[in-house]
Amino acid sequence: MHDLVLAGGHVLDPANNLDGPADVGIAGGRVAEVGRVTTGARRTIDVGGRYVLPGLIDTHAHLSRHFGSAEGHAMVAETGVVTVLDLAGDADDLAGALAGGGAGLNVAYLHPLIPDRTVPGRDPSADEVGRAVDSALEAGALGIKLLGGHYPLTPGATGRAMDAATARRCYLAFHVGTTETGSDVRGLAEALDLAAGRRIHIAHVNSYCRGQTTGDPVAEAQQALDLLYAYPSALSESYLSVHNGTSARCDDGIPTSGVTRTCLRLGGYEQTERGLEAAIRAGYARIHAIAGGRVILATPQAGLEAWRAAGTDAGISFPVNHIPSAILLATARRAGRFVIEALSTDGGSIPRNFLVRHGLMLVQIGAWTLRDFAVKASLNPARMLGIPTKGHLAVGADADVTVVDPDAGRAIWSVAGGRLVLDEGHLVGRGGAFITTPRGEAAVRARLGACAVVHAEGWGEDDDRAAGYRA
Repeated sequence: MHDLVLAGGHVLDPANNLDGPADVGIAGGRVAEVGRVTTGARRTIDVGGRYVLPGLIDTHAHLSRHFGSAEGHAMVAETGVVTVLDLAGDADDLAGALAGGGAGLNVAYLHPLIPDRTVPGRDPSADEVGRAVDSALEAGALGIKLLGGHYPLTPGATGRAMDAATARRCYLAFHVGTTETGSDVRGLAEALDLAAGRRIHIAHVNSYCRGQTTGDPVAEAQQALDLLYAYPSALSESYLSVHNGTSARCDDGIPTSGVTRTCLRLGGYEQTERGLEAAIRAGYARIHAIAGGRVILATPQAGLEAWRAAGTDAGISFPVNHIPSAILLATARRAGRFVIEALSTDGGSIPRNFLVRHGLMLVQIGAWTLRDFAVKASLNPARMLGIPTKGHLAVGADADVTVVDPDAGRAIWSVAGGRLVLDEGHLVGRGGAFITTPRGEAAVRARLGACAVVHAEGWGEDDDRAAGYRA
């Protein structure tokens, strides 16, 4: 007896060369059967006329305090994504959201290295960086993220952080930039030089191709592609939203984030708190506000009031992303593979969870096939995370499934670990799974109580195994 059967759909699983009509039977949180399922099921859903894909994975989102909030769980889940990497997360926030309701997602996080917050100053020593990384892994993180564009470290400290992550075989991501460079193609070149062949996740490549350096975003996108192609150990993702996401926090009259200051400069505003206020009043800068349990981009007056009420410590978005260059980055291939491995959103509680909508839009206009979408939004992300039981629908794989209607450009059903998250387009998921390494197992169990193991593999061939625990 299966727990669930998705019947009559078109199964598209690039990892296993499946592309045709088939049923998918699910039992015990795993894929139990793919083909013509005749075994009984507790529930059978007719998904005829829709495409059944391995569960979609967003390799760059924000669900916790540094750049996001708990509202992001529902915001992600209602789009059809079932697994999320919080790229500057917090263990307590994530575990609290799962235990307090959640939305059925599989979630993992990277610990951010922020000067004077999570590491001492901009030039921490090797010992100081090592202690921060060890503490993060013990708390449940998959690894670390360097937030160079926002809160840069010196090139030396950046290299020491890379050394620390490599020595511990943990996940390493980089929003490029140091005290010597910014979030642009020059910062990307520096990041790859500093990485020196290490395996590294380069965050949201489109963010470095806004014309900051040359004034020509498309030329910068071509330069970024050349750089990434020359460094095959660098894994990367990009997104397709016009709006970015950053911090509106100001200290001593100056925005604390370097990205925010750059956005003000690009818009012709002073790089000061006064300039930021003018940008909010004009609608160029949009404050993040909560409405109906979701985060939205507030109107200018409402945003200004919310920003002041928060003492300036709020999220904010600027319309600085160049869509033609972003499409070029998302679709570029060389030597038969995508140069940028994954499609992401940099969303979560930042209101731009367009992975399905924009990914299927590229399918509709012929820039991608639906198989390409499955590769960029499921198979490659699973490989980036080092979780071989996700990203495909072979028997024994995690029962993570997303059913999409390409013509409508949306997901209709989704399943995470065998449990429905999205049902006829309605969010029904609760709880979720926390993905961690063995070093973080005890801390995750302490936060979430009794948990069931849902997978146990790791980042890289010989790396620590990642283990998932369901709340």
